[in-house]
Amino acid sequence: MYHLRVPQTEEELERYYQFRWEMLRKPLHQPKGSERDGWDALAHHQMVVDEEGNLVAVGRLYINADNEASIRFMAVHPSVQDKGLGTLMAMTLESVARQEGVKRVTCSAREDAVEFFAKLGFVNQGEITTPTTTPIRHFLMIKPVASLDDILHRGDWCGQLQQAWYEHIPLSEKMGVRIQQYTGQKFITTMPETGNQNPHHTVFAGSLFSLATLTGWGLIWLMLRERHLGGTIILADAHIRYSKPISGKPNAVADLGSLSGDLDRLARVKKRVSSCRLNSWVAIPPGQFSKVFISCYLRNHSARMKRAGMRKSSWTYPTTR
Repeated sequence: MYHLRVPQTEEELERYYQFRWEMLRKPLHQPKGSERDGWDALAHHQMVVDEEGNLVAVGRLYINADNEASIRFMAVHPSVQDKGLGTLMAMTLESVARQEGVKRVTCSAREDAVEFFAKLGFVNQGEITTPTTTPIRHFLMIKPVASLDDILHRGDWCGQLQQAWYEHIPLSEKMGVRIQQYTGQKFITTMPETGNQNPHHTVFAGSLFSLATLTGWGLIWLMLRERHLGGTIILADAHIRYSKPISGKPNAVADLGSLSGDLDRLARVKKRVSSCRLNSWVAIPPGQFSKVFISCYLRNHSARMKRAGMRKSSWTYPTTR
């Protein structure tokens, strides 16, 4: 088992820099001290240790004044390579960048690391021709950081929904599930291919199913908010049909036009508790469909609210169960 953490004590920092030198500078016959630069004091640092406390991976993220983040000094010990630790480190640093509100992440990748970063969504901008600190060829890699600010409709609600997923369904954050767009008609989510692959190097079926289910659930959550309806969304049934394997970064799309059910019944309800059943199709291009059935229950406390002088808009919004 491996543990990801930020080096904090003097001892941890010394081990961190020693590892950086041994992995990145010593093989190039560069002296101690070459593994550091003037930005270290202002940067975000991460390291991975094994069960015995041995350092096995490191990485650094620096954010400049132009709201751009740069990944540097990333290394994994040869004895534990191909175990996903490099991907873990890169995704962790990217997550830090997103939390800091940057618009893009860059890295100066060595020639043998270009393919690795490309799989994580970085785009090769070409070889760096300016002088570098090592004799190895480096390539500029850039990855835009998607922001909820780019969402066309109700980005604030989408932010609340995504945060609720991460808090109540932690696996969704580990999978990298993210809201990509909401137009008021279509709701689109995505997740990275890396970390969601099966042994055949296509997207794991369980990850696709989870993505589709969250997407269908999320559209109904947003729709209820649009109509100022409260209640609890309960998943009653769900199944998916896989027509062919998917490779690459998957998206899931739920459209209001695909919904069926008597949602107006919830708006007309006079009883204390009423329910309706909503069925939704969620598409995972290319050619994949998940039919997600969701039962939505509304607890109507209008009489009690009227006595308390409350309005409908103060109803509790949908929660998951």
